[in-house]
Amino acid sequence: MGLNKALIQGSARLAFDCVEGVTRIVEDMHESIAESASPLAWASRGSEPAHGKIAESVYSIIRGVNGTLRAGADQAGKLLPGQRGDPIKSEKEARLTAALNGIFGDHLEDTGNALAIPMMLIASGEALSLNKESLSKCLPRVTSHPVVFIHGLSLSEHSWKRGGTRIGDCLEQELDVTSLYLRYNTGRHISTNGRELARLLEQLCANWPVPIEALTLVGHSMGGLVIRSACWFADQARANWLNPLKNVVCLGTPHHGSPLEKAGHAFDLALRRIPHVEPLAVGRVRSAGIKDLRFGNLLDEDWNGQDPDRFEPDSRRFVPLLEGVNYFFIAASVGQAEKDLSGRLLGDLLVRLGSATGEHPDELRALQIDPQNCRIFHEKNHFDLLSDGAVHRQVIKWIAGDR
Repeated sequence: MGLNKALIQGSARLAFDCVEGVTRIVEDMHESIAESASPLAWASRGSEPAHGKIAESVYSIIRGVNGTLRAGADQAGKLLPGQRGDPIKSEKEARLTAALNGIFGDHLEDTGNALAIPMMLIASGEALSLNKESLSKCLPRVTSHPVVFIHGLSLSEHSWKRGGTRIGDCLEQELDVTSLYLRYNTGRHISTNGRELARLLEQLCANWPVPIEALTLVGHSMGGLVIRSACWFADQARANWLNPLKNVVCLGTPHHGSPLEKAGHAFDLALRRIPHVEPLAVGRVRSAGIKDLRFGNLLDEDWNGQDPDRFEPDSRRFVPLLEGVNYFFIAASVGQAEKDLSGRLLGDLLVRLGSATGEHPDELRALQIDPQNCRIFHEKNHFDLLSDGAVHRQVIKWIAGDR
């Protein structure tokens, strides 16, 4: 089977964007070094203007050639068979595209790149059209209890089947539910995805083939933040889909941020303070979704009008859990026991325990999860939560109402 047209076109466009970005970095570094004082400045002073004009011309030529090649590649891509908007079905292509969206997703969307993933619901490997007739035909099993799974950063709907049986399949075997999987661009702001998910769930519930008695949302990592953001937007709009919402399950969700993004942000700041190295501080090009993970931003006001590349304290607005909804938090720890120092320091290697369980030194920010609705699984990492049988059984018990 040939490669998807969108993947070919989008990858080519992204490659040319990278060339342009690297050219800009080299030029900035060149200018930084050329403008610095030199012991031989008296001897080279007369040659600086010519040197600057030559360098400027060289970089302009590089940009011109790159732009011409990019335009030619865009035109050649139009001659490829297939449609630009054809959904990606191959698992390998979906995983690759998801990874690129996690890193560059906001850039892909802003530049109209064909690699930018549109938000959609997947069932049996096919994208769903959210009208009643289509849902009745395309869903292999329709029940009164849909369960929607939302993946994390740079992942896809295929990540739920990591080396074993999907948790959705386990739920359908044990309970009378219908499993659906969300595919979305994780490089966008969490609030942007949250708002769109709220609209999508409203459409889904309005056109579900049978009356919905219960709705469950399960999010892994960033997916849990997208769920909480969607719930906030839906609550503000008094959306109807909140009426059947019964359960929200968060697996390894960084409710108060991820130490990995905090460390990446600090490293980027350090690089920018070193003379001549500042242009190499490429961490600023990481996606909006990744930057939101620094503190766990859920709303537009948490990032709008602010510079995410500067050092700023946690000023996000507190978003409480919805009343009348059962929230369940699962965290992983690489430690062997609760008091194990490695587990306390490292958590699941990507998210610390306190963040995954909603704890916070400031009581006004703590999520106050019911202790019986919170579980920690030891000797497991962040991605084990997707495939571990014990985690699956715990989620099944909670959704079944057996706490």
